[in-house]
Amino acid sequence: MSSVWLVCDTSGSMTEGGKRLIMRGLVRQVEQFLRLGYGPKKALKLVLWGDEATSHSWYPGDDVPVELFECKGSADGEALIGLLGSRADDVFLLLTDGFWPHESRSAIKRWKDSIRPDALRIIKVGADANPKLKGDDVFDSEDFFSVMDGWLDT
Repeated sequence: MSSVWLVCDTSGSMTEGGKRLIMRGLVRQVEQFLRLGYGPKKALKLVLWGDEATSHSWYPGDDVPVELFECKGSADGEALIGLLGSRADDVFLLLTDGFWPHESRSAIKRWKDSIRPDALRIIKVGADANPKLKGDDVFDSEDFFSVMDGWLDT
């Protein structure tokens, strides 16, 4: 079974403006979307991403891990792509404010170019999310259902 990798930015910039609570709400929306059958059956993998990228054991219906709220450090792109690799059948949903170091932006761009088209969607979290984060795969958090509509069917 293919997976949806739900990547949550837990870098220090996520402590501001209620971003952690917005992200928690988005994590719950993704979980409910899959659990209630609005998309094809896929496994859900939760990744917390800051100085390191770690996959967390989390089962739909459980509370989100408390580590989701422990935001500090910076978003290390090399750590993230080291964890995610190039999983051919998987899709990746990245929840972030988009404030990444230059090296991380470059690493994520290289990784994105190595995965299949439309395997990555980015949801900008927070009113002050990086305005430079743009593209066909970038959405505002208010557009959650537009992000998910038909995406998992491909």
